[in-house]
Amino acid sequence: MTRLDFNLSDALPSLPKCGMPVTIITGFLGSGKTTLLNQILQNKDNLKIAVLVNEFGDINIDEQLLISVESDMIELGNGCICCTINDGLVNAFYRVLEREEKVDYLVIETTGLADPFPIIMTFVGTELKVLTRLDAIITVVDAAAFDAKHFDSDAALRQIRYGDMVILNKIDLATKDKINESKVFIEKIKSEFRILESEYGQVPLPLILDVGLNQTDNYKAEIREFRRNKSAFNNHLETDGFNFVSFQSDRPFEIKKFEHFLSQQLPSNIFRAKGILWFQESPSRHIFQLSGPRYDLQADD
Repeated sequence: MTRLDFNLSDALPSLPKCGMPVTIITGFLGSGKTTLLNQILQNKDNLKIAVLVNEFGDINIDEQLLISVESDMIELGNGCICCTINDGLVNAFYRVLEREEKVDYLVIETTGLADPFPIIMTFVGTELKVLTRLDAIITVVDAAAFDAKHFDSDAALRQIRYGDMVILNKIDLATKDKINESKVFIEKIKSEFRILESEYGQVPLPLILDVGLNQTDNYKAEIREFRRNKSAFNNHLETDGFNFVSFQSDRPFEIKKFEHFLSQQLPSNIFRAKGILWFQESPSRHIFQLSGPRYDLQADD
């Protein structure tokens, strides 16, 4: 993974004292959220960052894919933190505050089907309002896989609508026309949007941390509606029609059979898959990522 060449300590000499700054990383399935988070952790210099990771399935794969987190990561359990104001999220924040070593910054990675708005409400509509400062909602978009059907998902639409900036990721896999098309669609949803392009989530941290972009005052009507009818925000998973399956085995795969399954037998309705795999032919663990028609399988030495 590439290390970006700049000094974060010089770029962010002192964070504001009006509550712990919070950045939320959201984005649809397979967009590159964990890759972006890894880049943040690898380039954070002396900034002490706590990480909250939310995985919808029974097995938290993202926790195992993150680098250099150690005790600074708190898992938000099996379920979606975006379905309502979430006591688990509030409690996780207090666990961060209870750490002996002071934390400078909090970064949250949501599940790929998260609606950011109830998460926003957890920070502006609870006691966290006086303890935190919601800095920015970063929405990661896969430039190579993006098309007009992207917004058929209500979650994907709301990730753009309530985001403060978009990171158009995987531009190395997309044509210039595809990148421009993605920007046009995004700007139809939200104009005057900060859009950054990236490969492998590589973005200078001063462009995405402590940027002060979140403006909850723009959503006063939505905040009133949320407080009046919280249950309306609970059915986004059913609306999008996604199901989740987790699989564990104590036996290794065979590489050729696994690759044959991926190329010849994988059902067409599998949108996203990821995991840590063990093969008979290798002592190394392998990281498997599938997003739409593309997949990647790499030894993790």
